[in-house]
Amino acid sequence: MDTLHLILRYLHLIGFAAVVGGWLAATLAKKYTINTAMLLGIATQLVTGIILAGTAGADADHMKIGIKAGLALVLAIMIVIPWWKKRDPVNTGHFTAIGVISLITAGVAVFV
Repeated sequence: MDTLHLILRYLHLIGFAAVVGGWLAATLAKKYTINTAMLLGIATQLVTGIILAGTAGADADHMKIGIKAGLALVLAIMIVIPWWKKRDPVNTGHFTAIGVISLITAGVAVFV
């Protein structure tokens, strides 16, 4: 079970890297569109996060899991809806919020 947990955590981190990396690449190129890396990254994070929360056990930090789940759901909505609408450029504030919320989610994982 430890090996499975470590693999899931590793995949979860790769999902985070895809979201933030895709966001950063688009931000530096000043093309505020949702890219495939961001879409696949948030999907990876949602799937692995749900599995990790389900296998956490009784001693899990439920507050941390709840906060991260809420933020991940908000991110998924912010990423999927503009992508669904044929990748139209999104508002700069919306795009900036995607990166900020992603980084806050990582902060919750590390510091809470």
